[in-house]
Amino acid sequence: MAEGTGTTMTDGSLAFDGGIDSVKVSTIASDRTMGGLRRNQLAWLTNGAVRDGGISQRLGWEYKGRIHGGSALYQGGYLYEPDADNPQLIVSIGGHIYRVLVDFTFPPTDLSAGFAGTVNPPTVDQAFFCQGEKYLVIQAGDYATLPLFWDGATLRRSLGITNAAVAPGTPGVNELPASGPMDYYEGRLWYAQGRQYSAGDIVGGQSGTLGNRWRDSILNVTENPLVLGGDGFTVPSNAGNIRTLFHNAQINSQLGQGQLLIGTRKAIYAQQVPPTRNDWIAATANNQPVQTMVQLVNGPVNDRCIAKVNGDVFYQTLEPAIASLFASVRNFGQWGNRSISANEYRVLQFNDRSLMRFASGIEFNNRLLQAILPKGTPQGVVHQGIIPLDFVPISSFGGAAAPVWEGLYEGLDILQMFSGDFGGRQRGFLVSVSRRDGGIDLWEMTDFLREDSNIYGEARNTTIVEFPAYTWGQELLLKKLVAAELWVDKVYGTVELTMEWRPDSDPCWKFWHKWKICVSRNTCEDYVNPICYPLLPHREGFRATMVLPKPPEQCESMTGRPAHIAYQIQPRLSFKGWMRVRGILLYAEPWEKKLYQGIVC
Repeated sequence: MAEGTGTTMTDGSLAFDGGIDSVKVSTIASDRTMGGLRRNQLAWLTNGAVRDGGISQRLGWEYKGRIHGGSALYQGGYLYEPDADNPQLIVSIGGHIYRVLVDFTFPPTDLSAGFAGTVNPPTVDQAFFCQGEKYLVIQAGDYATLPLFWDGATLRRSLGITNAAVAPGTPGVNELPASGPMDYYEGRLWYAQGRQYSAGDIVGGQSGTLGNRWRDSILNVTENPLVLGGDGFTVPSNAGNIRTLFHNAQINSQLGQGQLLIGTRKAIYAQQVPPTRNDWIAATANNQPVQTMVQLVNGPVNDRCIAKVNGDVFYQTLEPAIASLFASVRNFGQWGNRSISANEYRVLQFNDRSLMRFASGIEFNNRLLQAILPKGTPQGVVHQGIIPLDFVPISSFGGAAAPVWEGLYEGLDILQMFSGDFGGRQRGFLVSVSRRDGGIDLWEMTDFLREDSNIYGEARNTTIVEFPAYTWGQELLLKKLVAAELWVDKVYGTVELTMEWRPDSDPCWKFWHKWKICVSRNTCEDYVNPICYPLLPHREGFRATMVLPKPPEQCESMTGRPAHIAYQIQPRLSFKGWMRVRGILLYAEPWEKKLYQGIVC
């Protein structure tokens, strides 16, 4: 309930840890609006975060370097992990395979130029990647070109399947064929071809070589007669082609891996994979492993959007929505298979379904990040935004809590996202198309920077916060908006703020007030020396409270009513620069009117 003194009433929020929910009515929840926003929720948030209960900016993205300067087609990439070195990015652009050291200690290397016969078709729009042991398998994506193998030093092309009658364990005769999505699961490289999926030899088999400790046996296909004959295991015809192969964690499993999961755009299936070499050799068309359905509708759109978090798997569906495998299995017997992303419907509804097969998703900094809003460019399909799901609320012993959606990140045209372990430190990366010249660049998503790299001329981000529509606990009483207070802290450098509001159901925002605050970024900074050396650190500042003046008196164009007199008022704050919003208070006065009395200007 709102509290007031005399004729002035106060309403507002002092915590925002509930994240956003754009599918609910924006009015604050009460007995009369039970479907409204909770007091700790927001109607929308752009380039922001609510991890600590306040509203902060998203952390900065750091420019790392140029991967490719031409207009060739980006076909895909993979964060490859060598045996004894940090991960390196392997990408396919225009059919050429490039190695990129993420810190650009050396320029990107065109591996295809150094190894003969390793150029793939340049116009295939989507390549597929999978690492097993120290071997990265690169499929061109046309289901006809034999794959490439990269072991950290050498790039070569597969021999393909040349002898269907080879004895199991014979090396150097049959190797992985052309295919699409792949997964390294229980010691075998699984690969999909249309509605069919198969696997090569198990790791440590005789088809490997002593010099590689038999690990390269996974590149061979000699053990299963069904696979040698060009067949495999098949999903039902009404499920559609296989778009991804993946697995999740399973504590009650000998290898800690769950079932092999086969995703089509319509469903997800699980396969009980033969655990031993003998069982695998014995698996035939008449003795197939058990295949079961685990998701009835809305399977993954591709293999790039699969993000594994603890024992769960998150992915995008053509609904369009973000789905959780755990939630889907749990709700299997209920009406429908529910998505978990209704909060983000405001932007998900604009996803182009025809381009969602290029979607990308990762887990970074304890957040699920899914790239959305795809559009076509000459360099490939880019994504204009990222929707973040923060897992911190479920990372506490304080009681059961759900993760929270945090709206939208924007700022780059993203081709694909990656995350990997660099000596015990998780790092996240974005491959994007430059908005200046169309080149393909690499950016790093940091967990510490307050602003982006300023290669586009402006480093500070703009955060946009849409608060709930406040009613002062009296939904049926007219109020006159008279003032507001804003509580902020963690102010660093210059921050420019703009406050707007809208009354009742008005779709348009009204300008209220624009102002600027500043806290020196180091101990020697002043108006004469805005940048000085040495840069000595200075603490972040605060402004609590800032009082906004009375809003301008203006009329709504549709109703002719004064815009500052309404049943409910929804504020919107935009700020450029680093700070954290800790609370907002709105002040209003009751506005009495006679029954049927109209209020016009």
